[in-house]
Amino acid sequence: MKYHDIEIHHDNVIPLHEQLTNQIRQLILSRRWQTGYRVPSETELQRRLSISRSTVRHSLQTIEIEGLIERVAGRGTFVSPQRERDRIHSPLAFMVIDFDHPQQRELLRGAESAAREAGYPVFFCNSDFDPVEERRMLEQLKHDQVAGVLLWMSIENGKSDFVAQLSEPDFPPVTMMDRTFEGISCDYVASDNYHGATRVIEHLVELGHEHIAFLSCGILDLAPIAERYRAYQDAMHNAGLEPMAPWMFGAPDQEIYSEMALRAYSNKDDSTVGEIADILQKNLGQATAIVAINDNVALLVLKAAHRLGISIPDELSLTGFDDVDLVSYLPTPMTTIAQDYYAMGKSAAELLIERIEGCYSGPPRQVLLPTQLRVRATTSVPHPTKQRLND
Repeated sequence: MKYHDIEIHHDNVIPLHEQLTNQIRQLILSRRWQTGYRVPSETELQRRLSISRSTVRHSLQTIEIEGLIERVAGRGTFVSPQRERDRIHSPLAFMVIDFDHPQQRELLRGAESAAREAGYPVFFCNSDFDPVEERRMLEQLKHDQVAGVLLWMSIENGKSDFVAQLSEPDFPPVTMMDRTFEGISCDYVASDNYHGATRVIEHLVELGHEHIAFLSCGILDLAPIAERYRAYQDAMHNAGLEPMAPWMFGAPDQEIYSEMALRAYSNKDDSTVGEIADILQKNLGQATAIVAINDNVALLVLKAAHRLGISIPDELSLTGFDDVDLVSYLPTPMTTIAQDYYAMGKSAAELLIERIEGCYSGPPRQVLLPTQLRVRATTSVPHPTKQRLND
């Protein structure tokens, strides 16, 4: 629902009052709502946005406490004079390509925790997988007087000439989250993907696997995935084993998002699952374990294996990466690597605030956060017949 430049997504993991608060705050701090602008009433916002009166009241009270609006008895609620707004910091912009899943919410919670402690409000932007909208929003941020930007960027824009604008003097400071791209000269916070993937290989080797495949969609050159594949190669060599060329599927630069994976998992005729099934069938006997680049891809492998009548883990072990909520509740819970998204958001905001306040002005920094191996039910010792076939 959209009203007065406010758009509420009722199916989003971000609570409705947080969506409303962030958007009103952004409209005021960007000066799109000027001093004296009459804020829509609680009744108007409730009716036009299809949200409860208590949700609206909660948001307006938060904004009032921050000094951004003031209530005038008998007249309504208005944007406060500039002198009142100058008492608070300009906001941090938090921009991601997707807000539909708990990982993004944890990322935002971590960022808000660090920002709140330092006195910065945060507003969020969701490009909803649309690189054109992402560019438009980033361009707008140059004019919205934000103090800095926390950014999880799309592959399309990350590989384009557009990234050069992020380092221009008129663009606010940027900290990249989860991924970075060539040509971006910004601080960067991510999980230690190399160490996480190393632990996966070590776990499979400890179980007795010698023939381990690495499965990826067309994003093998994306920084986190490239690190995982490098770790796979190194860990296999360190164990005295021969790494395989990656098993690839899908179009170049096409990520598999959670919504896509769930749709494919529930559709018996999904073409992506069919493509993975073809890969498995073609390479039967070549591997006793598959390391998928993330949980979404691993979910598709589970579906493809089921379609082919391959038992996991009795005939084929499987691992993911991310530890999204779903994988621990599957009929066969997934062995995977857990990332700490709260810590990622918090660390990214702390680096950004240090830049904004002049506490650090040196070269770009990289912070890698520890990961944890979650051993569940999709890995076991290799099937003796399968191992002999490979030998």
